[in-house]
Amino acid sequence: MYLSYTMSLLKYGILTTKRGFLVSVLLFFIFQTSYFVFSSLVPMYIIPSSDYLLFMQASFHFVIAITILVSSFFVDRINNWVLIYTSSIATILMTVLLLFAPNDVFKIAILFVVGIFFSIGLLGFFAYFWRSTVPEERGRISGLIGFVALPINFIVSHFVAPSLDFLGTMMLSIIVSLGILVIVLLKPKKAVLAAKNGEGNYPEKRTVLLYSIPWILFSLINVTLAKNSSVWITQQVSSSYYLFLLGLQFVGVVFGCVFGGIITDFFGRRLSLAFSLTFYGTGAALVGLFTSNEVLSFVYVINGLSWGILFALYTFVVWGDLANRDNCAKMYSIGLTTYYLTIGIGLLTPIFIPIVISSLATCLLIFLLNIPIVLAPELLSPYFRERMKIRLHMNAVKKISQQSKN
Repeated sequence: MYLSYTMSLLKYGILTTKRGFLVSVLLFFIFQTSYFVFSSLVPMYIIPSSDYLLFMQASFHFVIAITILVSSFFVDRINNWVLIYTSSIATILMTVLLLFAPNDVFKIAILFVVGIFFSIGLLGFFAYFWRSTVPEERGRISGLIGFVALPINFIVSHFVAPSLDFLGTMMLSIIVSLGILVIVLLKPKKAVLAAKNGEGNYPEKRTVLLYSIPWILFSLINVTLAKNSSVWITQQVSSSYYLFLLGLQFVGVVFGCVFGGIITDFFGRRLSLAFSLTFYGTGAALVGLFTSNEVLSFVYVINGLSWGILFALYTFVVWGDLANRDNCAKMYSIGLTTYYLTIGIGLLTPIFIPIVISSLATCLLIFLLNIPIVLAPELLSPYFRERMKIRLHMNAVKKISQQSKN
């Protein structure tokens, strides 16, 4: 009964085709894996010294953030597939050049060029996603994308890629980028769903600000105070148990994507955001108050669930709801620029304070982020939510009547 109910929630109102969904999954996997290779692995081969490695990785993130911000002014004027194909081809060419670069200066320059093309292609992908979905299904579609793509990306990034040498890493990058050929064979059609079902909202600046503030502050908290707590945990537990905690967190993220997508479409964006932030803040408080392994395991699970919901909301949904045909890239650039910029800032600004202070400060600030969410208007149509509830209620009544007849 529960599985049937969940499947009904996943399927109801979905207009995206299976081919379109598969294309989105493949593109997301390609961009996420390429990002991991060039943000984490390649800098370690170029600059083995830990003194400059963090600066190098932070600079790469700053290049991505600046490029996304600048390219948001012209991406909507160019065919999305031109940007995506160009990004993949450029990544392959730059990867080959890395193999033959004469010195580290050339390698660094090539790495930054990869970051530029990656950013443009990534923004083109999100513009394609917006045009191929409608608001009522974005939560569930994004959740399913995370459910399918993130486990594959996790395996490649944490088990396959670390075992390779520089040549193997470059070959992995080329193979992943060649995944664009699979998409070509799928012959993705021009995304027209958004045009057929309305060109999007024209929200007030106040609405955009109220939804942007929680994401900006949460991203800063995540790379400073929350990162400090994570560093403290790694020092208190064994490496094997920490890997176990990361595994629990990842499982939480994957299932949080699916259930977060359902909650987002069924109950609305505001409630989903408030729920995920409250969950995250509760976990942060528990880390500061209790240090047992049982509590840490529980905290990593609920943090994973929170991240899964936030993934569905602040990667795909919120910015898509705020976008229209003329400013789609600009809306998505707010979320993407914030994400990559704060990661760069976090790499350059490590914080070392007592775990109790960082945990309770994280909890307090996270709970305060609910204030702008309460003040923000709901983005999901109330008509769709009521229609979905009626549909699910009717399905339940039919099943009960059929069981009573039998």
